[in-house]
Amino acid sequence: MDLVDLTADDPRLAAFHRGIYWDAFAKQYEPIESWQRALRGDDAYRLNIRVAIDGDTIAGGIAYELYPRSRCGFITYMVVAPAARRTGLGKRMQGEAAAALFADGAVAVFGEINDPRTTSIEGAEAAWARLERNQRWGARVLDLRYIQPALAPHLARDRELVMIALAGATPLPSEMSGAIVREFIDELYAVTEFGPPDPEIQIGERVRLVEMRR
Repeated sequence: MDLVDLTADDPRLAAFHRGIYWDAFAKQYEPIESWQRALRGDDAYRLNIRVAIDGDTIAGGIAYELYPRSRCGFITYMVVAPAARRTGLGKRMQGEAAAALFADGAVAVFGEINDPRTTSIEGAEAAWARLERNQRWGARVLDLRYIQPALAPHLARDRELVMIALAGATPLPSEMSGAIVREFIDELYAVTEFGPPDPEIQIGERVRLVEMRR
């Protein structure tokens, strides 16, 4: 199965957006116009969208970003089509995306997933399974209150997520610098909402990286 990086004008971008991406993220989707603008280099961060092609079918896809001021990477969306699940595709896409971000100079790579303790978008069992899968792959949860900024005018801030750190070539430490996390979240809010982070987000000098359990 080939992994292909898409451009703003690639027709497969629209096929991915209205297909398996929409199926997975209909309640918190980004407009395709936002993707196209970022892929053309017109936003303050660098976006990459990579899809897995199986014949004529898009079997999976991942979107990830590099933020220049904080020098942090961010995996925003990943989805695997039902027919391609349990094949290792998700782990491959996420691992290669994180490796690419670290290779491009990222000091940390973050992601966000539904908090299984609070999510109303999916059942707790599905959310726990996703979190546990990411933790098996080496990710850890940042021990802080995380609130996703509004990603488009039609969306509200998402208060039902946890923020995760992804491992690179070596396992993650037990904690990381709060300054790295703070600078990334400040930049994320600045480019999405053009303002400061939600006041509920409080970050100390060090942030623990923990394995959440049921």
